[in-house]
Amino acid sequence: MATIPGSAGLPLLGDRSYDFYKDPVKFMEKNISYYKNRNFIGRFLNKSTVFVGCNKTLKCLLTEEADKLDLGYKMFMGDIYGDNILFTDGLDMVSLRESLILLFTPEAVSTYQETIKHVVTNFIHKIDTENPVCLYQTLKRMCIEVCLSLFLGIDFDTMTELTETIVSLTTTHWHGIISVPVNLKLPIGGASTFSKALDAKAKLLDIIQNKKTSTSRHFAKKIQEVPKGDNGIFVNNHLLLFTSALVPKALSSLLTSFIIEVAKQKDLQESILTDRGLREIYMLEVQRMYPPFFGGRRVINKDVEVNKQKFVKGNAIVFSTYATHRDPEVFDDPHQFQPQRWTEKNMNDKDKLFCFGAGPRCCVGQKLVWCIIDTIIDEMLTKFKVSLIDEQDLTHKWLPVSRPKNEVLVQFTEKDTSQ
Repeated sequence: MATIPGSAGLPLLGDRSYDFYKDPVKFMEKNISYYKNRNFIGRFLNKSTVFVGCNKTLKCLLTEEADKLDLGYKMFMGDIYGDNILFTDGLDMVSLRESLILLFTPEAVSTYQETIKHVVTNFIHKIDTENPVCLYQTLKRMCIEVCLSLFLGIDFDTMTELTETIVSLTTTHWHGIISVPVNLKLPIGGASTFSKALDAKAKLLDIIQNKKTSTSRHFAKKIQEVPKGDNGIFVNNHLLLFTSALVPKALSSLLTSFIIEVAKQKDLQESILTDRGLREIYMLEVQRMYPPFFGGRRVINKDVEVNKQKFVKGNAIVFSTYATHRDPEVFDDPHQFQPQRWTEKNMNDKDKLFCFGAGPRCCVGQKLVWCIIDTIIDEMLTKFKVSLIDEQDLTHKWLPVSRPKNEVLVQFTEKDTSQ
């Protein structure tokens, strides 16, 4: 059995958190190169941590050996969100998933489609076609409106004051999520930010409590009808999770990267609109190259051997979705955007993408995510041709959510539908 290279070093003095947050891509690539191994040990958030950049290792950890890992998010995000599916393990996790999955079956998602399409269509009709607009901000606002309308029954046309209050609160709440509440000097937030986020959470829960009883929208009603739906804390905390900035940011991250890649090639948009197979391989490659979240965290609850390496109980795991998606053992030319790989060598490798996790802890809402994404692509590319403004910096930033480092401007040009 091979030893995972690296060292946790001394408490505090050996901590690598700052280096990671400063530039996670450089951190992973530098250490993978130094140790000549895609997995290595370091100290992160003052805890001995195995950083995982090997695709094969991560797949095994998240699937076959998932019971050897606890999530490990509660100490950082538990106060911000309250008890929900993100922070449960074991039988409690199974029980919660059994309840929540009923909200995301194909039949359930089909009942949300009318709301999704209504919100998307209304938003698209308001897009500025006279001037270039920031693609990410436009898509993020659209996704916010979809999520708040769907999950809370918010009407953005008639509830202007309330909608802006909620959007402001979710932003403040999000800033608390990304301000890690530990006594380390990190480049993302601080104690006052965390305190403001807790206040925003309380106000959001008050709004949720009021809206869940007054709305007739499908989702807010359905979540109260599933097992555990009579538990007010269960309902409120999961509505907080679904309406927080987390979901719109993930959606807009994927959509932004997808539209940029499609807009790079002349005349590709019509094909993407009509050819579902082509759209799928482009979206697979977007997920591979530009996962919304750089990675995730687990805590090892039992010694386990994976890929001939020993993972020791008590250590944390930080896995890099970015690095595992660019593992050259799985993907040739891993830093090149090549959608056709999904019709050739990698046609059977969809299970080697981890945007939505894998195994028993994979995202329960994937079907809804793809329903929203497909609706936005359909409506946007039916109405507009999207053009990138020339000579822009299209490089990405990766924390807290992957998106262009600078504002990427696009021109929306309405199609002539008279012919």
